Amino acid sequence: MRLTKSIIAYVLILAVLVSFASSSVSAQTYPASSFSLGGTSAVACWYWGVMFNATQGQRFTVTWSETGGPPTSLDLYIVTPSSLSERWFCDTGPVELYYNSGAFGSANWVARSGGEYIVLVVNGNFGSVSGTLSIMAANATVTATSIGYAMARQPPLCLANDCSPSTNR
Repeated sequence: MRLTKSIIAYVLILAVLVSFASSSVSAQTYPASSFSLGGTSAVACWYWGVMFNATQGQRFTVTWSETGGPPTSLDLYIVTPSSLSERWFCDTGPVELYYNSGAFGSANWVARSGGEYIVLVVNGNFGSVSGTLSIMAANATVTATSIGYAMARQPPLCLANDCSPSTNR
């Protein structure tokens, strides 16, 4: 009888500890920004971005995922604001500090210097896609501001005999 009471007490204590542990983990939710990108055309592709501030050496985790529909690979870039003012094409992307591709993923990234950075999600596929993106920093709160939607150009058609990537830039 005592053994049964001891086991019940042990199980109850364990259940309480597990509920506290799981509630503290589930309380650490990070805000996610939603996006919807149109499909690529013969002349352009859609991209969307968010801007955030960082200090030198600050560590970030960027998580993205596609919602609904069949998995579609998206291109994710972390860039400086000056990269957006430069001319870039859908297939090469902007001058990046970080690049990854997939229908979902997680990127661990460290800021090289203090300042503003932008996370871009580019849809290089013909179908439209929707998803979410979140930016988290270790021991800090990240405020990400949407810079909105825009279009990048497709590379010009190769009309010469030499169709190497260097002639398309």
